[in-house]
Amino acid sequence: SHLHPSAIHELKEVLNELSEEHQLLLTTHNPLFVDRRAVCNNIIVKNNKARPAKNINEIREILGVRASDNLRNAEFVLVVEGENDRKAIKALLPERSEYLSSLIENGTMAIDSLAGGTNLSYKLSLLRDSLCVSHAFLDHDAAGKKSYEHARKQGLLTDREIHFSVVPNLREAEIEDLYLLDFYHDAIYNLYGVSFKKKEFKTKKKWSDRVADCFHASGKDWNDRIEGEIKNLIANLVEQSPRDAVNENYTSLDALIESLEKRLKERESAKKMDFIE
Repeated sequence: SHLHPSAIHELKEVLNELSEEHQLLLTTHNPLFVDRRAVCNNIIVKNNKARPAKNINEIREILGVRASDNLRNAEFVLVVEGENDRKAIKALLPERSEYLSSLIENGTMAIDSLAGGTNLSYKLSLLRDSLCVSHAFLDHDAAGKKSYEHARKQGLLTDREIHFSVVPNLREAEIEDLYLLDFYHDAIYNLYGVSFKKKEFKTKKKWSDRVADCFHASGKDWNDRIEGEIKNLIANLVEQSPRDAVNENYTSLDALIESLEKRLKERESAKKMDFIE
């Protein structure tokens, strides 16, 4: 109870290593030691009785953990960079996976945004304290990779728990790079009078840099306001028609879905095995 926070993490690592070859029994009130991957591994002792926990909410209640309203029932959280990304991914996942659709619908899985990739470690710390298991989907650019490395070194995320919006032949990429140009081109042209069907958009830069080049080539200013408006416009289009949005030649979104399904099914299997035992 009097350990420094960093020492608590070191202790947990030692216990995890020991548990690979030995069965451990640990009594604690510290949320950090809750087994979030197999809820039934947590035994609640109350009124002179001991029994496996039934769900994460029960553990939160007994430990006094308060999750935010949008994560109240969530056991698994997919973290994305911004609100536009959250809006788009929340539409795309159910369209492409019935299994994930059902978990999002019943609240077991939630999608949360960082309001910027640099907030990744902070957000993951909050989710860990709320007893949520996390996965991240970030832009494949310098900022996204740097944020992930920082979180990884802090023990908040592993290589299995991260996906990026990778696009073949692009040095860097954003989620907007995954969408078909024809899906959103006319809507932007009608608002700003800028066409992306020109040489400036065919370079190997990431999406926002290529769009900026198109604006400048058209004699238009490019700034944070316009970038935010356009990204919001595209996210709204994806939300309305997720089936038509994605360039199927780019597989990073499918890889994310496959990984999420596998991790969540592993959690379900662990629950069933613990129930049988």
